[in-house]
Amino acid sequence: LMAVEINNAKYVNVDTTSVEGLHRAATLGLAESNLSDVIASSYFHTASMLFDLEHKGRAFTLLRNPIERVVSTYYERTQGENADIDVSLEDYAQGNGIENNWMTRFLTNKMEGELTKEHLDQAKEILSNKFLIGMLDDGDETVKRLMKYFDLDFNSDETRRMEQEDCIEELIKDGTNVNKIGYELPKKGSQAYSLLAWQTQYDIKLFDFARDLFDKQTKEWGSKERRKEMKKRKKKGGDK
Repeated sequence: LMAVEINNAKYVNVDTTSVEGLHRAATLGLAESNLSDVIASSYFHTASMLFDLEHKGRAFTLLRNPIERVVSTYYERTQGENADIDVSLEDYAQGNGIENNWMTRFLTNKMEGELTKEHLDQAKEILSNKFLIGMLDDGDETVKRLMKYFDLDFNSDETRRMEQEDCIEELIKDGTNVNKIGYELPKKGSQAYSLLAWQTQYDIKLFDFARDLFDKQTKEWGSKERRKEMKKRKKKGGDK
């Protein structure tokens, strides 16, 4: 194992985006090496093999509305630089390329076959017990929660602090790995939207659950501003 520098950022020379890469990382002792501050992977269950009682991890996730995610993926796969399919959005949503309930499947490790309510309940339980929830459409608050969760702080040097704050602000505004293709979401009630909603029905329910969980986690991990905001909302609700 070794750390390599690419575009002024350091990475460990393992691939945690694949099952094979995770097995290699576990064999090489990625967690105990202390070379990596963050390990990113969609394979929650397989990634758990990297850790043990002496080298524990803390899980967090950044979530996006499932309909927005699958539509963005569709346009990237049909019009992006590495386009690999040529189908209409309706055909895509009928199963010609779309990932069915991606989030629920990866959390429950049910990659094939029919999903049931039990799988959705299992995914909800995993999110509740294992994850700090972050929302891509609430980036500023999410970053503040991550910093608190991992006990991170800005550099004590004022200049470096301002650089770090500007970097975070730019990342929240412009994003990373963003789909550059302009597109619109299908309208609710349209055939395309109905088909997409059917393909992501469990992910939509899981996302709504995660949104509520994000609010519940405000008490422990939320920023001072968000906690005040939530108290005001509760007070208004109680006055009605």
